[in-house]
Amino acid sequence: MIRNNASQKIDNSTRNYIYTGYLTAIFGGILGLVIGWDLMKKRKTLVTGEKVFSYSLTDRQHGARILILAGICFILLLTLTIIALDA
Repeated sequence: MIRNNASQKIDNSTRNYIYTGYLTAIFGGILGLVIGWDLMKKRKTLVTGEKVFSYSLTDRQHGARILILAGICFILLLTLTIIALDA
C-alpha cells in the first residue's frame, strides 16, 4: 500500500514537470528546451549496472513535443523581437 502511494506521488511530480515544460515552452523560454531534453534523455543506472530511461515512454514523448514546441516558440519570439527592434 505504501509503495502505491509513493509511485502515485512520483507520477504527480512528473505530471507537474510536464505541465511546467509545456507552459515554459509556449512562452518561448529556454527552460522549456531544458525540460524537454531532460524528459527525453535522462537515464539512471540500476543496481545491476544497466542504464535505463528515468521516465516512461509517454513522458519521453511529451519531452520530445515540449522540445519541438519550445524550439519553434523560441525562434518565433526571437524573430518577432528582431522585427520589432528593426522597425
